[in-house]
Amino acid sequence: MKTDNVRAELVSEVSEVKPGEPFWVALRQTIKPHWHTYWKNPGDSGLPTEISWMLPPGATADPIVWPAPTLIDVSGIINYGFEDDILLLVRITPPADLAGTLALRADANWLVCDDVCIPEEGKFALDLPVGVSAKPADPATRALFDKARRAVPTDSPWPARFGLAKSGDPTLVVEARGLKPETIRDVYFFPAEWGAVASMAKQTASVTAEGIRIPLKKGDAKAAPPQSLAGTLVLTEKTGDGEQRQAFDIVAKLDPALVPSAAPLTASNAGESLTLVKALLFALLGGLILNLMPCVFPVLAMKAAAFAQLAGHERSAMRRDGIAYTAGVLVAFGLMAAAVIAIRASIGEVNWGFQFQSPIFSLLVAYLFFVVGLNLAGVFEIGGGFVGVGQALTARNGATGAFFTGVLAVLVATPCTAPFMAAALGFALSQPAPQTVAVLLAMGLGLALPYLALSMTPALQRLMPRPGAWMARLRQFLAFPMWASAVWMIWVLTQQTGPDGVIYALGGMILIAFAIWLLRLGSAGTLGAWLRRGVAAAAVLLAFAAVLKLQDGPATAASASGGPSTGVSFEGWERFSRARMTEAAAAGQPVFVDFTAAWCITCLVNERVALETPAARRAFEQTATVKLKGDWTNRDPEITAVLKELGRAGVPLYLYWPPGAERPKILPQVLTEAAIISELQHKR
Repeated sequence: MKTDNVRAELVSEVSEVKPGEPFWVALRQTIKPHWHTYWKNPGDSGLPTEISWMLPPGATADPIVWPAPTLIDVSGIINYGFEDDILLLVRITPPADLAGTLALRADANWLVCDDVCIPEEGKFALDLPVGVSAKPADPATRALFDKARRAVPTDSPWPARFGLAKSGDPTLVVEARGLKPETIRDVYFFPAEWGAVASMAKQTASVTAEGIRIPLKKGDAKAAPPQSLAGTLVLTEKTGDGEQRQAFDIVAKLDPALVPSAAPLTASNAGESLTLVKALLFALLGGLILNLMPCVFPVLAMKAAAFAQLAGHERSAMRRDGIAYTAGVLVAFGLMAAAVIAIRASIGEVNWGFQFQSPIFSLLVAYLFFVVGLNLAGVFEIGGGFVGVGQALTARNGATGAFFTGVLAVLVATPCTAPFMAAALGFALSQPAPQTVAVLLAMGLGLALPYLALSMTPALQRLMPRPGAWMARLRQFLAFPMWASAVWMIWVLTQQTGPDGVIYALGGMILIAFAIWLLRLGSAGTLGAWLRRGVAAAAVLLAFAAVLKLQDGPATAASASGGPSTGVSFEGWERFSRARMTEAAAAGQPVFVDFTAAWCITCLVNERVALETPAARRAFEQTATVKLKGDWTNRDPEITAVLKELGRAGVPLYLYWPPGAERPKILPQVLTEAAIISELQHKR
């Protein structure tokens, strides 16, 4: 039968049945695009498909064998159901004395929905001849049944349990040891029955080598808490052949010893829902404040020196320089937005500063800082305006230099975070592509705004110092912050790859410097000059061979030194795990969590000035605070899951769980010693 939204038919896996031998039939539903029918637990609304059978005496029909559902979000209403083409399998057992023809009759009804819901029904008849043995149907039909069986969940190979928080919220723990967390995404638990678990509550699973942990919200059922929790666990696993969706039927028993904190994890100031307008404002303010962060200082000083050299030129040149710099910043943020959207479409999630978790990127940035430092020191010049500083600028070269200085400013700013940025980025990375692009461009505009305003305002330009001999000295001085940045990136590389990373980086820098020296010798056009160029190109290629070596999979510090990779210092801190955090909080202990990374300058500064001072250490000791540190230098799925759950896009993130509190408080991204001590000693 066929309606405007669903084409339904009753199909059999056999063309001839054997008396007494079970076989499979299916109600096949081909659903109109964007419409859906429902699973056995439809979620927050809807009704499951039902089949009523009229069979000959002695014949039986088993219940529907349901395939794994998909999550269908309709304006915030969470449904569990099916789209496109689906087969609902039913096993039929004919009577042992059957002869002639088996007449199958069924009445089915279902609800099909998009922005409206339409109840539909159909009557189905299927007559199958009876023979001495069962005969399979045609190959196309058998292929349909094989595909349908692959969509049916298998029994879980892992034990499962769940615990109840004081609030009554369950947390499901699946002891799936042996999973590789980096290969798992899109984990979701579909409860088999309505009421035990709230469907509309967002699920954020954490996957570790120890298994899967899913904080849930209790449902609307009025009955006592269940002693078991049944459902289907669905996950996507990356394999050598691509990605594979897997589904497992789970039956978890109540574990009274497992008393998690309220789930899902929320924070006292993390639940604020941003509108697009508010996110744009936060992004603009965060970009403005980013100009004050230490990682951006060297580039801004370069740009200021370039602008000072324009003093006395026509105002149109200054305006052109400011617009070019702003364009460079916005293009870089636009490219970053495109990368975020592409990665999110392929992998499913992305975070701020994700590129610094790659040792390849760290090495390339170290090379870049080193080469820029050589240029500032006067060792070589590129095209008359490599960074827009200290050159005899023509209109084109000046604008080109300003543009790429804007790109460089964005590059060095990505490991930094500033106030207002976290909420804006958390919003941007969870929204559709247009909102993501808009928020990131607003942040870029904030970063470029001070220099743009300076280039457009004559009154501000008159405050700039006149150019002179000091410009050359300043330019040379700025090489040292660039080299310091290169040293910092080499240190980050060691945390990601171990000591081998230092050899690759320093050896590559020597080869690059050697290539530059060769290119500065002699005149162009001679045989010797071409030979030097060939040797220089070979040296640069050899330097970048280190990048190819790192692509083999970074040799972690564990393999290099025989111990675990630290990335950051753990002296006086426990390594973060969600289980430890929730255990300590449930026991009424104060808990402080520091999510950090070796490449995050703001994180390192906060540690020096606020978290690791003698006074702060005494305050932590006096209050018996459990100190946990999460190292996000390299990818860590558990930390990523917590960041995502709290609506944050990156580090630093500081959580403080006061004694006896049900949820933590998110502290500011820029800390002071006084603020930490006040928070720890505050009487509640």
